[in-house]
Amino acid sequence: MSKYRPYFGFILVILFISLCLTPQTKSILSLPPYQKMVVGETSNIILSLPEILTEKINLEIKNSASSVLALPFDPPVTINKEPTGFKIIALKPGKAEMQLKLWGYIPIKSIEVESISNQRVVVGGHSIGVLLQSKGIMVVGFAPIIGMEGEKIYPARDYGLQIGDLIMKANNKEIKSENDLARIIDKNKDEKIILEIKRSDKNITIAVPTAYCPETNRHRIGLFVRDGITGVGTLTFWDPQTGYYAALGHIIIDADTKKSINVLEGKIISASIQTVKAGQPGKPGEKIGVFNEDSSLSGNILKNSCNGIYGQTDKKIENPKIKYQMEIGYAHQVVTGPAEMYTVVNGVEIEKFAVNIEKIYPGRENGKGMVIKVTDPGY
Repeated sequence: MSKYRPYFGFILVILFISLCLTPQTKSILSLPPYQKMVVGETSNIILSLPEILTEKINLEIKNSASSVLALPFDPPVTINKEPTGFKIIALKPGKAEMQLKLWGYIPIKSIEVESISNQRVVVGGHSIGVLLQSKGIMVVGFAPIIGMEGEKIYPARDYGLQIGDLIMKANNKEIKSENDLARIIDKNKDEKIILEIKRSDKNITIAVPTAYCPETNRHRIGLFVRDGITGVGTLTFWDPQTGYYAALGHIIIDADTKKSINVLEGKIISASIQTVKAGQPGKPGEKIGVFNEDSSLSGNILKNSCNGIYGQTDKKIENPKIKYQMEIGYAHQVVTGPAEMYTVVNGVEIEKFAVNIEKIYPGRENGKGMVIKVTDPGY
């Protein structure tokens, strides 16, 4: 009998693979492992299986207490069985792990459900000026030092610095601006400057000698650096419960190095739009404006991420076009079709524009989750 065991094993493998390739099994295995819902929302899991098999499958919340001696477990979701599958209802914020089981004990598929609360915010559209100071100063280029005999000298480049490096410290002192670095070079002009560099996720120490520059009558190390960025953008929303805001919808990067900016400190203020530069294929458009220093809209910048910038404002924000707070639509709730967009294209007045959501990319995590087309007759 033992000589037939390999054949039995081979047959079982073939049967298992054949079972996995059936449309019914594929419908179960293709169920998403993670699902997000808003409190009060319902979601259906449809099982394309014969009725006799559907009756043998249950959807259960993992770790729910079945013993009277166990602590009560109040899950954030509830499950109702229906003829074609199951209906999930989000009851309160929280997470739950559910399992599809055959005959009540054979696990087939695990699904994690996150139930999130409803949240109402003030709709944005306000034009803002952004002033962002990075942690450290960024190397954006190399500036040649012309020697006494006309030769070009690049001390920093020749000793290993690269474009995009962040200079965090010089001679063990924190560097917050290019003036900080210049003062240290002036003070230690006859010595090597010990630079502590952040390059991607690595921390590097480089000793760079200075070189005398006859043109400026100072010692330099041959760098172009930048310690901050300014620009204009659009406020996305403001949370009246916490005073926090979101803006831009994309990460702020350095135009020369294409590197993201790590926030040391920053602020937003109101801005007046002077003109709009139209975008071209492969090159996004931009708004050009001036800052309003006397504006009542102001706040800090706490985070610069792929989804935009975040921070907290000093005062209450209102949208004169929408007098009420609007419920947030989460990514999984967005559908294609007509929508409205609020922004400023001239001065400081918020305007409403008709748009159409053409495509949705739910799997993307870089902030570019949909394609919209402006359909407003005025534009």
